[in-house]
Amino acid sequence: MRQLLPGAGLAVLALTACTSSLSGGAPLPAAAPAGVGAAAATPATAAATPDDTSSVTCSNPEGFTVALPADWSTNAAGVLPACSWFGPGPFEVPEASDVRTAPISFEVLPVPPAEAGDPGAAVVDSTEGTVDGRAAVREELRTGPGLWPTGTPVTQHRVDLGGGRTLVATAVGLPGTDHPRDVAVLDEMVASLELDGAGLA
Repeated sequence: MRQLLPGAGLAVLALTACTSSLSGGAPLPAAAPAGVGAAAATPATAAATPDDTSSVTCSNPEGFTVALPADWSTNAAGVLPACSWFGPGPFEVPEASDVRTAPISFEVLPVPPAEAGDPGAAVVDSTEGTVDGRAAVREELRTGPGLWPTGTPVTQHRVDLGGGRTLVATAVGLPGTDHPRDVAVLDEMVASLELDGAGLA
């Protein structure tokens, strides 16, 4: 297991996890949540079986469960709901800030899918499909002026949860990240989604 990098202000985050597999159905076609909190992520761990050590799962209180690579990190409850941000190493969720410190995020927004995207972004590619039986769209975007530098690549999945709610999952091409790898991980995570929680219409 990798250890947390030393650094002031890093708090240990827990991940309730069990083994799962990131392989499965075709990845289907999410706006990045603004960073609003301060806590650090630790590598995900699991009591894995000898036959499957490739992934673990975590559950978000908004009502979904997702698998992520076993050597990736996610956040615990605090500034953001548990299981909201994901990255290949330890990261910190900044308090009351718009700074994005993890390349992948999952967020449930109280708006329909058409209102959950970034209206200032240019759509490079768009594919419609389903995620766990619900209508979804996957888009490749380039950002306009705003939170990130103009032209930042973003892959976004928007999943219609019904009742005017949308699950938005994104991989953002942050400086110093491996965006193609992050997109591949995002697509597999979305394919693994189980929309099984309370509050989903």
